[in-house]
Amino acid sequence: MRHDGIEQEIEVSEISVKHYERSGWKVVDDQAPNLTKMAAAKGRRRETGEN
Repeated sequence: MRHDGIEQEIEVSEISVKHYERSGWKVVDDQAPNLTKMAAAKGRRRETGEN
């Protein structure tokens, strides 16, 4: 993805594309949508029965 005023392009997971688009990022055509260079923060995996 590319953002005006920022030189470096980033790659994000497909599920995060809409979030970045709302923030002004634009999809680059040659980008593979399921790869990540800049990973979004992920929560820890929950065990069964944990609140």
